[in-house]
Amino acid sequence: MRLKKADEMEMVINFKAMRLSWVFVNIALFIWLAETIIKSGELPFILFTIIGFQNLIFFGSKLYMTRKMSSNEK
Repeated sequence: MRLKKADEMEMVINFKAMRLSWVFVNIALFIWLAETIIKSGELPFILFTIIGFQNLIFFGSKLYMTRKMSSNEK
């Protein structure tokens, strides 16, 4: 089985879908984090860690890919 390379339109659609998914998960985790802090008064380490790593991966990969794409254009 050979994978085909995605065209521009497919890449834009995938990017928008991933970004919407990221926003949804971030909002859900922040609501869960806020609810837990309000109910127990403690910062749940696991939720805070998941949010932190999720954002680190998202913004880190975005920065890496932006630099990679801009260096290919030169």
